[in-house]
Amino acid sequence: MTITEIRNLEEKRANASDFKTVHLIKEGDFYRAHDWSAWLLTFYPVSKDTEKSLKVLSKKSKDGYIDVFCGFPCSSMNKYIPNDDSIEFIPISDGMIDVIIPNTDLDNMTSEEIRTKIDQWKETIPQTEKKQKREEREIQEQFPKITKFSDIISKIISVPIEDISPRQAYDILRELRREVVQLF
Repeated sequence: MTITEIRNLEEKRANASDFKTVHLIKEGDFYRAHDWSAWLLTFYPVSKDTEKSLKVLSKKSKDGYIDVFCGFPCSSMNKYIPNDDSIEFIPISDGMIDVIIPNTDLDNMTSEEIRTKIDQWKETIPQTEKKQKREEREIQEQFPKITKFSDIISKIISVPIEDISPRQAYDILRELRREVVQLF
């Protein structure tokens, strides 16, 4: 399922029973809940394990949409969502299960009120960035732009070779090379 399809699915909630539905989408060996569904799992946990251990992440798409999601291994479904009489499971397809969360106060709220709460919550979730991009940004912050060769020598001398990983050393070397090329 694409992020656009997930987004459309999460935004189409018309009545009170839809408000309490968590869409779990299978992605590899994990079930993920996005947007409204992720909010439901974190604010109305159905087990103590869900409340404690769900990590919520956020990514911004190219069109500016902020996708907030959480997930858990498929093999741990019973740990996060217990199979008891109060919880209704509705298989939608091989890759998706709907779970109806019981006992919420959402029946007395409108879709707009809930959406406002979700949007406020989404703003509190820090956006993730790929590890490589984060490392590159940290290197660029550590080493400002070079304007002459003496700056390059100073930068090389200041690199703590003993304390960095081979990947970080490679990234620093690549950055230095790029800056040397720009001087010519």
